[in-house]
Amino acid sequence: MRHMIFVVLLVSNICYLKAQKNSAPKPNSDSIAIVNLENRINLLEKIIKTEHEDKEFEELLNDASNYASQEKEETTDLSKKFHSGTRQQQGLNPNISVLGDFFAAVSSSNNNLISEHNETSYGNNGIYMRGLEMAFEAPLDPFTRGKVILHLHEDEIEVEEAYMQILNLPLNLSLKAGKFYVEYGLLNRYHTHALPQFDRPRVAVNYFGIEGLGGLGLAGNILLPRLLFANSSTFDFSLVNGRDDISFTVERNLNMLYVGHFKNYYDLSENCYLEFTLSGVMGKNDSTASYNSYINSFGIHFNRLPPGRSKYRSFDWKTEFYYGYYETAEKVIKSKGFYSSVQNKLNARFWIAGRIGYSEFPYDNKQHEWDYTLCLDYWQSEFVFFRIQYQYNQRDIHAVLYEPVVFPSDHSIVLQVSWAMGPHKHEAY
Repeated sequence: MRHMIFVVLLVSNICYLKAQKNSAPKPNSDSIAIVNLENRINLLEKIIKTEHEDKEFEELLNDASNYASQEKEETTDLSKKFHSGTRQQQGLNPNISVLGDFFAAVSSSNNNLISEHNETSYGNNGIYMRGLEMAFEAPLDPFTRGKVILHLHEDEIEVEEAYMQILNLPLNLSLKAGKFYVEYGLLNRYHTHALPQFDRPRVAVNYFGIEGLGGLGLAGNILLPRLLFANSSTFDFSLVNGRDDISFTVERNLNMLYVGHFKNYYDLSENCYLEFTLSGVMGKNDSTASYNSYINSFGIHFNRLPPGRSKYRSFDWKTEFYYGYYETAEKVIKSKGFYSSVQNKLNARFWIAGRIGYSEFPYDNKQHEWDYTLCLDYWQSEFVFFRIQYQYNQRDIHAVLYEPVVFPSDHSIVLQVSWAMGPHKHEAY
């Protein structure tokens, strides 16, 4: 509308100037008319400019109002989705893994102590499912996590581990309650599928059996001040109801084992570390609770992982010495043993490993056993590996658990395949 007024006024002024010119006005009158016309034109331009600016301002206000209302709707919508919890339920589910461990073995001896599954043998001269493991792991709250490991054999289901762990307590302390393998030595916490060789060292088997040392109870871990120039020092203590029918009796419903484990860790360089451990366990070895067994160990572990090359090269060396005291009515029997194990990664797929060990029986130090092991692993991926192992056991054993049974020497070959699905793979546990 204002544009139309401007045009009409402009035309009327032009006509007025022409009329003034035709009437031959004086020069001073023409100048005054021109100045008036210019003033009117400037006034009209200001009016149009102001109208244009007001219109732009109104458009900006409308856009801001629309944006604010849209943002409010989106925020409200997201808030409703968050508080509904419809997408959070699956976050409460634990991590679930399934691991299979199968092997075929042949031995030069058909002795039942070698061929049949028992406290000191997984079996031989046949094809076996050593176990099907199901693992469940999840944080219970910001301060606690829980783990359950079920071990399925061909004819039974066993609760291998099931415990709750409370973290970050005062004094650098964490606690564990339930059923678990205790911290002892270098390999006791390893599950069988994660061992550097097919089986545990014979010195560990002859003291604690093939399953290792564990039970139902309570454990704690304390981060200590650095001792002996270490980068880290820790102490673990465990109190569990455990038995193995070798060093500790199974004839008592309650047989508490008292376990201590000290570890010092050293960073030697950017690709090497060293740690040593001191461990001890005490428990009853008879049904009358009159006599104890004490088994101590000292372990050394060296590991080399070249930076940027750990996928293709690594070297791992473990050595552990055992010393035992076994009380009887007549005397205290002292026994000893050791093993030394080496693992070398040749490339991204192949590992070669070897082990040598010696052990005496805790209840009879006149009987002993040497074991020599060599194995080759092929890792198809971090979830699947194949292993072939040769082992020679040289034994001087004529009685097992006080029964006159000859346990002969033998050569054995084992073919193993192990696979995993889920986050709990074959790493050291």
